[in-house]
Amino acid sequence: MFETIFFRGDGFDVLRAAIAAASLLSAIAYLPVLSTEPSPLRTTNKTIAIGVLSLLPLTYLGQGQDWPLVGLTLALVLSALGDLLLALKDQRRFFVPGLGSFLAAHVAYVAIFLPHTVVPDGGVLIIIALSIAASGVFVTTLAPKLVKLKLPVFAYFDVIMTMVAAAWSIREASWLLGAGALVFALSDSMIALRKFMQPFPGINQAVWITYCAAQFMLTAALLALLVPAQVG
Repeated sequence: MFETIFFRGDGFDVLRAAIAAASLLSAIAYLPVLSTEPSPLRTTNKTIAIGVLSLLPLTYLGQGQDWPLVGLTLALVLSALGDLLLALKDQRRFFVPGLGSFLAAHVAYVAIFLPHTVVPDGGVLIIIALSIAASGVFVTTLAPKLVKLKLPVFAYFDVIMTMVAAAWSIREASWLLGAGALVFALSDSMIALRKFMQPFPGINQAVWITYCAAQFMLTAALLALLVPAQVG
């Protein structure tokens, strides 16, 4: 998969590798400061990781399915905007807009997935059913703590479970796509746990690592799906 993504011989290979490396290094560099007080430097560092990655799909325009590639960039930009909003100090003001930005990112991912989906069966159907059941139990447990945020949080988990189901329903995609969607749901669940219930030690690091891993997995799997391998 990675050979078809990064080694195409079209003059953009070095740029693609640089974008991927910059995104990964930014994600790693954020780890030592993620539990510190909000600051312009911390916020910028957090936003850059996925913000830089959003440039990668644009380097393939003209070689694959252009509108879905633009959609992938949009999903990553909306995610980076969510990172920015959730990194700001006044979370009473910015939490719901941040949630909305990530909700829009998930909708963008669903829009990319749906044209490629088929009716799931077998093991895939079991994975989807178990994921939805686990999400239902989790949000039901959260419900008494949500108060006025019950509707937006429930809507958010409905959309991300739609994303998970759609990702696993694309037969020609790598397993990384479905796994990435699941890891994204796990990361979002830990954010909800941290905000509304009892966080566990190291939860901040766990949220960031699973979130970045999910975005990298989804991006790699979608690029492999949307950009045909070169022949010869």
